[in-house]
Amino acid sequence: MRINLLKPGMVLIMLAVTALSCKKNAEDKMADTTNLKTEKTALYENFSCEMLSLNTTGPVTEANGPSNKRWPNGSTVKVRFSGGSPYVRSKVTQYAKSWEAYANITFSFVADNAPADIKIAFVPPGSSSYIGTDARYQSTSMNFGWFNDNTSDTDFRRTTVHEFGHALGLGHEQSHPDSNIPWNRQAVYDYYMGPPNNWDKAKIDRNVLAVSPRNGYNYNAYDTKSIMHYPVQARFTTNNTVIAPNNTTISEGDIAYVRTYYPGRN
Repeated sequence: MRINLLKPGMVLIMLAVTALSCKKNAEDKMADTTNLKTEKTALYENFSCEMLSLNTTGPVTEANGPSNKRWPNGSTVKVRFSGGSPYVRSKVTQYAKSWEAYANITFSFVADNAPADIKIAFVPPGSSSYIGTDARYQSTSMNFGWFNDNTSDTDFRRTTVHEFGHALGLGHEQSHPDSNIPWNRQAVYDYYMGPPNNWDKAKIDRNVLAVSPRNGYNYNAYDTKSIMHYPVQARFTTNNTVIAPNNTTISEGDIAYVRTYYPGRN
């Protein structure tokens, strides 16, 4: 399972806000990105993500997260919308609350003008979420840029559950040190050096091929079925094997993880 982002005492120093975002093309930039260092990752044509960080120290990889971003166990986390049709809002609410069956957290959706911890917008083209309690300090902390009344139920579920996983403090699973993905490095370089990314080798190494360190972290078992795992296509592996499909539901590993760090649900 993923890196433990939540356990107190974990050795990780970050001096400011970190956010993880997921999007449908590699052109997305979050609002209010002044002084942001933006690194985008696209492990699937229709599912790409980037990490946005403010003045961090040391390397920042997809699975990293500060140890103090957990909501107090048993909290009611207030969520409000800005924009979005009634139908779209109902689908986000439905799938966000699917975490409540396992994590001892309640998401309370409040009026558009009410104070809130998580603030959701629907600004094209990307989707994003700040990590855990960092959401409190953002005017927009979560975004669903491609949702509309014609969005498939599968896409509503996959994207909403993934982003609210970040809101609970979960990171990305493929950077787990036990992932042992047999990357076809040249295929990865060829893809990411081309449009729409046009990255150099160093950026690809840092964002796609990096593995999180073991020291200073606690891990559950690596989970290819996690909703937090990016899809890894066969063409990006040396044995032409799909490592992780386009996961669309909360896995058993995800359930075990949030029950450990947000205990109390039956």
